[in-house]
Amino acid sequence: MADELIPLNAFKSVVATLTGEEDQVYKAPTGVSTIVLSAQITNTSTQTKEVVIKLAPNRILPVPQISGIINSGSFFSSSALIVENKNFIKKEVAAYTRFNNNLQEIPFGFSSSRYEEYAETSVNAVTFDIINSGSTIRTNKAAFSFYDKDGVLLIPDSQITASIDAVKYANTLAQQIILNESVTGSDDVDRLYQTNVTQSINSNLIAESGSSNIINQLFTVISDTIEDPVTAVQTPVDFVTNFPIPQGDSFSPVVAGKLVLEEEYGLVFSGSTDLTVALSILETANE
Repeated sequence: MADELIPLNAFKSVVATLTGEEDQVYKAPTGVSTIVLSAQITNTSTQTKEVVIKLAPNRILPVPQISGIINSGSFFSSSALIVENKNFIKKEVAAYTRFNNNLQEIPFGFSSSRYEEYAETSVNAVTFDIINSGSTIRTNKAAFSFYDKDGVLLIPDSQITASIDAVKYANTLAQQIILNESVTGSDDVDRLYQTNVTQSINSNLIAESGSSNIINQLFTVISDTIEDPVTAVQTPVDFVTNFPIPQGDSFSPVVAGKLVLEEEYGLVFSGSTDLTVALSILETANE
């Protein structure tokens, strides 16, 4: 059967009476962007009624698993040691990735800057969070940075495994760096993959008890979000909150097509069964 053709432009009207619960009155179809030309909510009762309007992106997004992490913060020496060695970590992670890529039967198009950026993003997040008590905000942001706003992974398919391994290797390096010992002294690192940038040892900084565990947890959040993300539907965002509509009156929150809905975005209304919603929309097929 041939694919259904979507009209290039289609004007439509949507009318609905609210149920007293959350009602998704409209959802832009797949392959369509919608301009809301006007929206009117009419109160047919004899009392003032409030309306809530939310924009529902309806996107499936990764949810970095930070809720179970207990971060006491204040690991200043560990953070400082990793920051001092950030360039070393970046260069070593990129060289490690290049080495392993060259062992593949069909190597991907390697970019050193890509993997240096992945390492820097992870290191910056972890070093910020471990000196700020209770913080996981930067790690959460770093984990989500590997996706676009619609929850689509930004890493090329052929490089997903290498990217996960790069973050894990950055964690391995950091674990030895915070001990103020050579990374090659670890059972997990048997060699270096580059010699242009060397590890910095700072005798003025000491290893801090407990920092290893929290550092490992934060790096793991990032790598797990790439490797096997927990996902959830994006929470609707408030567009109008508890706006009072007097008896027999109406409210028009959208004027002259100021609201555009991407495909599969919806409008959710909450209010009394005395409220009626009328939408005038223009649907346009995406190219």
